[in-house]
Amino acid sequence: MVRLVVDSICDLPCELIEKYNIGVLPLFVTIGDESYRDRVDIQLEQVYEKMRQGIVPMTSQISSGDTEELFRKICGDGDDLIYLSFSSGLSGTYQLANIIIEDLKAEYPDRKLEAIDSEAGSMGIGIIALQAARWAAQGRDFDFIRNGIYDMIPKTRHLFTLENLSWLAKGGRITPPAGYIGDKLQIKPILDIENKLLHVVTVVRGRKAAFKMLINMTQKEAKNFPKQLIGIAHADDTEAAETIEKMVKEAFPESKTFIHPIGCVLGSHLGIGGVGILFFTDPTEGYDLMDEDLV
Repeated sequence: MVRLVVDSICDLPCELIEKYNIGVLPLFVTIGDESYRDRVDIQLEQVYEKMRQGIVPMTSQISSGDTEELFRKICGDGDDLIYLSFSSGLSGTYQLANIIIEDLKAEYPDRKLEAIDSEAGSMGIGIIALQAARWAAQGRDFDFIRNGIYDMIPKTRHLFTLENLSWLAKGGRITPPAGYIGDKLQIKPILDIENKLLHVVTVVRGRKAAFKMLINMTQKEAKNFPKQLIGIAHADDTEAAETIEKMVKEAFPESKTFIHPIGCVLGSHLGIGGVGILFFTDPTEGYDLMDEDLV
């Protein structure tokens, strides 16, 4: 059997993680002098509450101890392992996991083990992981799942917009004057992960214009794959997510959608009010996420 492991920046409902027995390695969130394991010692609602108070959490990657312990258990259970990491351009989780896997290969020569750089984050990892987990549950072999993941990675798109720029300024990602002026002018950036890094695709004025731009870009890039499961991620802004979902359904009437909050780690960087669309540009052999039963 193939076991899939992700890190906690992968945004999937807990029910699906449990249903498919997906292993989760926690990244760390630091608030003040205290560090917490994401989804273990601290939950999303607690982090967003601190952010609403103006506190800027810090984040750090998975621990080598947690990683080795989980990987070793999977090997000991007689299962093969695929670890799907956060983008290596944004975190060192892939590099760390790869080192541990290479060591374990010598101890477990009969096991197939691989770390794969998702080049993604949030629900971008989530839709890849969900498909891979479904294949594993169906009994697909290691090579089929591995090759399918590599096929999906360059087809994965994450298009986000932010409610304001002040949070990026608080986190030191832009200058405070740039954040202040941008908010006064109602500047809304459109973000994507490309070449493993988060970058600004374009900017527009006003939130309605930003939402329209997200939909227009999604229509253009997913024109070859109108019938798919499309994820909508949000940073403590359910209303915005529901608005985007309605627009997605109008643009892609054959699609299915699901909404999920952006997790602690990425949310700490983007700030409250971010919303995004996660989708594939083209189909992959064996794709069957339209069959997933999502509540």
